[in-house]
Amino acid sequence: MIKHSPSISISLVFIYLNALVWLVFGVIVAFNSHPSLPKNPLLISGMAILAILIACIFLVLGIYVTKRNRIAFFLTAGLLLISSLLTIFDDFGLIDLAFLIINMIPLFLLIKDRFWF
Repeated sequence: MIKHSPSISISLVFIYLNALVWLVFGVIVAFNSHPSLPKNPLLISGMAILAILIACIFLVLGIYVTKRNRIAFFLTAGLLLISSLLTIFDDFGLIDLAFLIINMIPLFLLIKDRFWF
């Protein structure tokens, strides 16, 4: 078992929470329950597949971050940064703020503990 600092554990919790958020969003879109999406089935299918794929990517990256994989560190930080930037440049509301916090906390903690990798 690899020992890691408490901030890495907190980062992992937020990475897995991020995966859960993407998975729930993908399922909501897949069942056509999101009220503001257009009724184009191809667009809805693509969004659902991409959201579930991002959830799987976060899950796999969280596993590799636990194993002190340096490449996973950079990929996770990049994915969190891109996701945060896209959230900021979208129509910003209360849900977007919560999602931004879920993205920024593990990003800052991973950067703080970058020497652990």
